[in-house]
Order: sequence, then structure tokens, then C-alpha cells
Amino acid sequence: MWPFLEITVVMNELIKRSLLIWLGLFALAFVNGAIREIGLKKFIGEPWAHHISAITAFFIFGVYVLLLWNKSKIKTSKDALFVGGMWFLLTILTETFVLNKWISKLSWEEIIQTYNFSRGELWPLVLVWIGVLPSVVRFFRGPARNL
Repeated sequence: MWPFLEITVVMNELIKRSLLIWLGLFALAFVNGAIREIGLKKFIGEPWAHHISAITAFFIFGVYVLLLWNKSKIKTSKDALFVGGMWFLLTILTETFVLNKWISKLSWEEIIQTYNFSRGELWPLVLVWIGVLPSVVRFFRGPARNL
């Protein structure tokens, strides 16, 4: 097989698996947000419900990626950076356009405020965590093993 064809096959597998793992992250984020909106807000209100939700997201996302690490096909630091960047962009695009703009019908000003760390919003930290998570796990666990 020619080297460039082998690289293409490996990258396609990495992208496919990473997208599937990201869909799981998205589902976990949705459940985490639903628990916040339906349950936590009633008992502790804003902004504490969002803060606790952000902390649980850090934990849940980390455990989820650790559990699926060997299925990820992330071997190198470059792979981890690529996947983290992809997850970061997919999350921002989905959150901004699908959830906030299309479904929730938020104004652009309201959407921008969801990213306003200086107002106590922790969502930007969650986004950074999603972006660096593959690199952090690779640093501690090493390259994903073939299963």
C-alpha cells in the first residue's frame, strides 16, 4: 500500500471514532443540562446550578473519555490535538447555532453572554476542557491501544 493511502485510512478511522465519541459527549452534556434545568435550579437557583453543572460536566466527560480511550485510535500528540480541536469546534457550533440560536431562539447578545467568563459563566472552561481532554488523557494514559 502506498504511504499516503495508509495515512488516509488511519485518519478516516480516527475521525470516525472521534465523532462517535463526541456524540456520546454531546448526549452526556444534554443529560447534564437537563438535570440542571429540571432539578438543580429548583433547589439552588442560578448561578449555582450552572456552576455545579459545569463541575459535573468536567468529571463526567473525563471519565467517559478515559473509559473509551483505547477505542479512540489516538496514538500521537498530534492526533490528540486534532481530535480536541475537532471536539471544541463541533461543540461550539452545535451549542451556538443548533441549541442556542435555532432551538432556544436566543439573540446574539444572549448567546455571547453564555460565553462571558467575567460574569461568572463557566461554560468557556468546559469548552477548553473538551478541547484539551484528548491531550490530557493521552499524557496520563499514553497512546490508545489497539483493541
